[in-house]
Amino acid sequence: MNTKKNIFMFLLLLLPAFLSAKFTFTTVSDVVDEVKKKYASFEGMSADFVIESEKGGKKTVRSGTIKTKFPNYLLVDFFSPAGQKLVSDGRVMWLYIPSLNVVAEQDLKDDESGIFSSNSRTGLQRLFKKYHYKFAQKEQPFTDKDGKKYYLIHLQQKESRSGFKTMNIWIDENYLIIRAEGVTSAGKTVKIRFSKIDTAKDFPKGIFKMDKPANARVIKNPMLSEE
Repeated sequence: MNTKKNIFMFLLLLLPAFLSAKFTFTTVSDVVDEVKKKYASFEGMSADFVIESEKGGKKTVRSGTIKTKFPNYLLVDFFSPAGQKLVSDGRVMWLYIPSLNVVAEQDLKDDESGIFSSNSRTGLQRLFKKYHYKFAQKEQPFTDKDGKKYYLIHLQQKESRSGFKTMNIWIDENYLIIRAEGVTSAGKTVKIRFSKIDTAKDFPKGIFKMDKPANARVIKNPMLSEE
């Protein structure tokens, strides 16, 4: 009896300390909020990227540099295909394809975004508004094969539409998106990796314009998308 009584008294003594202890659990909403705050804290950024696309056994690889400026300016210079360039001021997107000597000029809708949108402030707002999201696995953050820790979030379209039906995004411990993988409504798999991310950038607006070659053919609103 004394033993049971002693155990009971010991538990009573521990109870106040147990109740006053602070337990912290990181939820997927916590991570998303931190990512939004992170990207809202800088005016622009730059990064190198590599994109792998695959559909029906056909694989393509593209690479280059990306520059962004708040609120929705975008400049993508491709190393491969060499000379290809994508520019947007948030209202219009231009894509120069030197192999065809064509400039595609696309008017953008307010909710339209592309593969690079997850690495911009306004793109993130649209992304998490249009998709349901959850942790992709139980362990968060998890240690990847490169030895670094990441949060892995799975996104699912709220409404069926063109673009990416599902996505996975990898977020490092500084709350930067360093990798994304998506599957489009047409069944294409797209993977993108960012490296050399620099968030201490404030680019002049003048670089976010398309200097169209004089002899290039301009195609208006060809309905460009991730497809």
